Amino acid sequence: MTKPSTTSIPQSIIERFSLAILVGLLLLAWGLRLCRLESVPPGWRDDELINIHAISGEPLAGHFPLYFTEASGHEPIYHYLHAGIHAVLGFNVLSGHILSVACGILSIALTYALTRRLFEGHAAAILTTLATTTSFWSLMYSRTAIRHIILPPFALATCYVFWSGFFEESGAARKTWLRAGLILGASLYTYYASRLLPVLLLLFAAYLMLFHRQRFRRRWRGFLLSLMVMLLLVAPLGIAIARGRSVKARQGVGADARLDELAAPLRELKAGNPRPVLDNVCKTLGMFHATGDPEWLYNIANRPVFNIFGGILLWASVALALYRWRQPRYFFLLLWLGLGISPAFFSVPPASLSHTILAQPVAYILPTLVFVEAYRWIEERFARSAYRRLLLAGVGLALILFLASNAIRDLRDYFIDWPQRDMVRLLYRADYRAAARYLDADPDIAAAAVASALRGPWDRLALDVDIQRQDVAVRLFNPERALVWIADDAPTDTIFTTWPSPGATLNDFLETGAVSSESISSHLAFRAIPPSLFPERDALARFTNGMELIDARWEGEDDGALFTFWRVAAPLDLPSLPIVSQPPPPNVYAGPRLAVFAHLVSRDGILAAADDGLWVDPLTLQQGDRLLQIHRFTIPADAPSAPYTLELGLYDPMTRERWRILDSVDQPADRLLLPPDTFQQQFR
Repeated sequence: MTKPSTTSIPQSIIERFSLAILVGLLLLAWGLRLCRLESVPPGWRDDELINIHAISGEPLAGHFPLYFTEASGHEPIYHYLHAGIHAVLGFNVLSGHILSVACGILSIALTYALTRRLFEGHAAAILTTLATTTSFWSLMYSRTAIRHIILPPFALATCYVFWSGFFEESGAARKTWLRAGLILGASLYTYYASRLLPVLLLLFAAYLMLFHRQRFRRRWRGFLLSLMVMLLLVAPLGIAIARGRSVKARQGVGADARLDELAAPLRELKAGNPRPVLDNVCKTLGMFHATGDPEWLYNIANRPVFNIFGGILLWASVALALYRWRQPRYFFLLLWLGLGISPAFFSVPPASLSHTILAQPVAYILPTLVFVEAYRWIEERFARSAYRRLLLAGVGLALILFLASNAIRDLRDYFIDWPQRDMVRLLYRADYRAAARYLDADPDIAAAAVASALRGPWDRLALDVDIQRQDVAVRLFNPERALVWIADDAPTDTIFTTWPSPGATLNDFLETGAVSSESISSHLAFRAIPPSLFPERDALARFTNGMELIDARWEGEDDGALFTFWRVAAPLDLPSLPIVSQPPPPNVYAGPRLAVFAHLVSRDGILAAADDGLWVDPLTLQQGDRLLQIHRFTIPADAPSAPYTLELGLYDPMTRERWRILDSVDQPADRLLLPPDTFQQQFR
């Protein structure tokens, strides 16, 4: 194999200071991945909280699966490491993200090592490392608590050791191949895209067999040994996945179901419709220069990986690699890029930065090769020319333009633009982190109500992690249809977030109490809700779980809403509510365990139902708290005329069993019936 020359780049500087430059780059990478970690990302994403509490929490609870069936299937390495960190550091912003930070740093170091091994020089390695260090793509996954980022270091280490096995002339070949098999097998325990690594290596081995036969003949036994080691190591994982499957799993829930959930274009292709796959291929190929990941979760929607200059360089490097495909290193990079982005061809969304994470390292290796090759070509062709220095200076300026323009763009977009976008703030619960900071800063607030979308348990867990004080209790409610009064005679300190905002009916109700509003920030508002808005009277009914119904009244005209007022008379008796990932494992219920039903009953039976659930998080309620819930009914056009009877009660959404009423004499034991003359009715 002919060694590429890199002597054209000021080699004395590169060689003399290569170690210092690498250390500087790693320090820069650490700084960029740790700075402002409490504000970028701006809060907690569902996937992060699921990883931390539901999946990584299993080992902490004494369960040690080899494959996690939660969240449609997760490989284990990231979660076991995460569990160990949380066992030591507890749950906080640093412990949630430090593993991803470490994986990102390791990827930077291994990118340098592999690029240097492939091109046998420091120049390409340093340039690639700098481009990766400042990249939006790498920063995003290095600072988010999801398992994707653990794949790149394993992929880089796998490629490094396999390359050594094929091309290293040493007496330790068997040990090298054993290490290669072990690292490859371990890689398959990281993220499902890792399953393309054996495919990459098999295709590359086939290439060597066809076009570099002598080398392949000398190495095929070692390569076969590494594959056997990989198969032995990954066999338990395969068995665990197979055992985790069930009928429901094959339908999209449980072990390895994520592949089925995302593969809509592939199903269309099998059904004879190639259009979705062709559209995905076009959009994914454009992700580096034109289209980009369409989701706000891990990108500014439709933002390409590179600016236009970087995109041109990438495809110029692909053209160069195609031209030199007979050189193993170029063919290997082409295979790696093609396979790395291929999952986005057959899944949704196209051009996903998550699904193409395997291609992240090679996407930054390729563009820098244009500059290395340009320097080499100028040195060879213009060695004695008067234009040599001018041409080299031009290439140097182009290199600086590429690195600087993409670094400035990526750093600005990641640290400034992306976290301020409204959709990003919504997806990452930025308002809750801002509310936590507000509560931490005011020691006079001992309890508060915070507006919440009540997305499973995740809003509550996000606040629990972000609030540093131990002496403040928070109640969560959805202001579109509910309101909470804390058990106190003083007004309830209430923080309203950007979303969800109070519904019009609730706003009208608050205005009747002359509730003032104070802006905390552009995203938060503070209101002190007076207790006088809650009707204090004897309970209409007390349920065996500790809840009391205080009042029910109709507000508004024909399009009005039913207001029901409740009080927590005793510590709530709630069924166990384990933290369960979304989507949950097969046959595991992950919904709420307390809900309100309200029925309008005519002489012909139930006329309209408002099984509204509960628009307050019951796990945050304490004895003495009071709440308002708003119910809406759709009355059929051909409904019989009023009067109607109102039927109210509480039930468990999982079992559908109703909570019974205490001291029920003239009423059914599982619901309260209010005749027309006992509540304000304004239908007709």
